[in-house]
Amino acid sequence: MSQQLVSSSLSQDWKGCKLPGVLLGDVTAATISATAISPIITAIDRAVVENTASSNRPLLSTLKTHIVCSFRHPRLFFALKPFYVWTLYAATYTTANSVGSIGKASILDIDRVLVSSITFLSTCLVNVPLGVWKDVRLVQVYGKPTAAPSPAFSYIQAPRFLRIVGTTFLFRDAITIFGSINLPPILSSTVPDSLFSTPVIKMAVMRIFTPVLSQIVATPVHLLGLDLCTNTQSTSRERATQIRRSLWPMTVMRCLRIIPAFGVGLVMNTGLKEYFHCKVGVTSTG
Repeated sequence: MSQQLVSSSLSQDWKGCKLPGVLLGDVTAATISATAISPIITAIDRAVVENTASSNRPLLSTLKTHIVCSFRHPRLFFALKPFYVWTLYAATYTTANSVGSIGKASILDIDRVLVSSITFLSTCLVNVPLGVWKDVRLVQVYGKPTAAPSPAFSYIQAPRFLRIVGTTFLFRDAITIFGSINLPPILSSTVPDSLFSTPVIKMAVMRIFTPVLSQIVATPVHLLGLDLCTNTQSTSRERATQIRRSLWPMTVMRCLRIIPAFGVGLVMNTGLKEYFHCKVGVTSTG
């Protein structure tokens, strides 16, 4: 009975508020969060693409160069072609925030699980195709081997995009989404409660650990997609050799990349969203 009263109260709270103000807070939270994490993610993605295209580039040295350039030359970063990562995460966070808010304002008192399901599906429909688009564009910008990494953000015409590349990237995203959404509850049920002080902490650890773990499987698929796009004339044996050569450092790099995208970014987005909701007199729940 008390739970029904709380649900009814929350529903009236959401229905009584001005939804445009809530949505403005959702977009603002998404924009700030995407802006905070996009420089480091772009630097990692660019270093991975360039290392795949040219085996003569030290991965860590290239990564360091691009991280420094992202912060030293923010005008170039935010104004020119390589802003694909920001677009991906801004759109993803905005969709998750806005669809969730609209759902809570309209049907929270009917079925909260339905709101969560619609939010998840909507976010996937935005994130997956934009993720493939982002990777293809980064390959077109940075996928051609050159003598040395340049801090300048210049566009390079790459070979025509192949359908198999998009399919490969879609499969990679399916692995990551499964590891981020479906796998944590499965693994959580197998971990003894005695290892964690509360079930909430156990689930939080699983939600951080399993997306990182999923990159052990996703990275070879990602490298295959990059090689198919940047080295169109390679044989199957040459592709396998290229993937084996860079598999370990690339796996570590992509595991680290998950932390800002699925950890810092999501935490910042959630916190800012709740803050802006409170400013318009709405209580966020989950």
